[in-house]
Amino acid sequence: MTRRCAVYLRYSSDLQRDASIEDQNRRCREFAEREGWNIVEEYVVADRAISGAAVAGRDSLLRLIEAAKRKDKPFDCVLIYDTSRFSRDLSDLLKNIGILKFHGVDVVSVAERIDSAQPMGRRLFALQGMDAEQSLDYLRDKVRRGQEGQVLKGLNSGGKCYGYRNVPIEDLSRKMKYGRPAVLGVRLEIIHEEALIILRIFKMSADGIGYGQIARQLNRDRVPGPRHAHWSRYSILEMLRNERYHGIHVWGRTKKDRNPETGKKVTRDAHPSGQLRVEVPEWRIVPEELWQAVQERRERLNASGVHRLGGMQRTERSRNYLFSGIMACGPCGGSFVICAGGGKRGYVKYGCHTHKQSGMCDNKLMIRQDRLEAQLLAAIEQRLLNPANLEYAVKRCEEELRNRLAEMERQGAVITLDSLRKQQQDLTARRARLIEAIEIGGGELTSLTQRLRELEHEIRRLNEAIAVHRPVKVDTAVDGVREYVVTSIMRLGEMLKAEDVFRAKEALAKHIGKLVLTPIERDGRQVYRVSGSVSVQPPADTGKCRMQLVARDGIEPPTPAFSGLRSTD
Repeated sequence: MTRRCAVYLRYSSDLQRDASIEDQNRRCREFAEREGWNIVEEYVVADRAISGAAVAGRDSLLRLIEAAKRKDKPFDCVLIYDTSRFSRDLSDLLKNIGILKFHGVDVVSVAERIDSAQPMGRRLFALQGMDAEQSLDYLRDKVRRGQEGQVLKGLNSGGKCYGYRNVPIEDLSRKMKYGRPAVLGVRLEIIHEEALIILRIFKMSADGIGYGQIARQLNRDRVPGPRHAHWSRYSILEMLRNERYHGIHVWGRTKKDRNPETGKKVTRDAHPSGQLRVEVPEWRIVPEELWQAVQERRERLNASGVHRLGGMQRTERSRNYLFSGIMACGPCGGSFVICAGGGKRGYVKYGCHTHKQSGMCDNKLMIRQDRLEAQLLAAIEQRLLNPANLEYAVKRCEEELRNRLAEMERQGAVITLDSLRKQQQDLTARRARLIEAIEIGGGELTSLTQRLRELEHEIRRLNEAIAVHRPVKVDTAVDGVREYVVTSIMRLGEMLKAEDVFRAKEALAKHIGKLVLTPIERDGRQVYRVSGSVSVQPPADTGKCRMQLVARDGIEPPTPAFSGLRSTD
């Protein structure tokens, strides 16, 4: 039988190069030509420099899967060079082969000669997938052993560090690619100009100057920061606790793991037992006495500081701040946080985080927390319960829902009775051909009988699906939107009035999104103009509709923008 073939190609950012795509493509085409199969050029796709450890981010593979789900699917099988190109995660590999098989599309590995249509195809793919998955673990351990060896020799195993330059140690007797000498390791060499800045920062800290004040002073003096960025209290803090400046290399303090859901690498703290501490005297920039003075001051500050929790609840006190974590400064886009207050009067004030920490934003206007929260809550409640706004939100949600349902039907994501019957006809025809092959004795009888049993099972399942199928009625789905939107908005309003600040903050983060505060002049005084939007999630996760609080992207809301928060007076 002549197959219509899609071709999926991939190379990893860690191990291969773009020429690998050409090699895989050539091998797949040669295989299809030998078998007498046709390549569907539109579906020869590639994911370049993408890890095979997860499906997330591999847009070309997801495109093939979506195309396979269509009623008029454009191909019968997907050619891959080998199993590792399809996935290096066993669960993802088997899941996606199963999805494609359910929609009548087989996967064929050219190098390994495995076809998922074969009776043993799934088992063979599972065995190859285990090898591909384990190869990642082996490579990870090999890299770690190599880095550990470099650390024990007093060499640099990581990237760049402010105050030093990386100097490769070359072996001129060995040549690598493009004729370059082999690199045996990388040593660190102190940069004199940056070392002077490091000493200045340590001395300022030992003299009792705060991290933010140090950063602002360096920015005012136009001292270039690490990677030519501006200084912040965080870069100062990282520098003051970097033991390289003390002549000690701490290796293994963090580790990188790949998130199985997104496929992206994340950095996390490693267990102390896996760390190495190696003395490298030639790295020392900060004298012992100055280093100890700074560390003792840091310990005193940590002992008297706040307890960090993370997220919108990052400190114990922030639990009581309703809008913490969802406000941004208009001029610079930085966070809007508590910047001052808490003294005798007990008032705390919000302001621009960037202005406070680095002085790189000119917005120095602050506003009391109690005034900001009272005015924002009143403005949000007014717009939530305004009948014109409610009608506006309902119409937008209805429009979004209709468009999304229509798109899902076009893509074949909505199962129709016609598509089920078409699959039933295809399977019935395949069953007839198998019975004919069994009767004439063609092929291996055992495998043909097994495949016939599988087809019988799929046909029974399709018959049951046809019997219970109920078509999606767009009008019926849209009718429930009004009640859903009104209920959601009323529930949000009730949460904002409740005394449970934690639940109210969760509701704000889910429905309000970012609120941008921009200072403007009004009646001879500075006030904040606030812009943002309220979002409502329609049922069945079909998209978002937004009730705008300000005019944006050409959408005019039925009521004007709210603004005019008072300043610090």
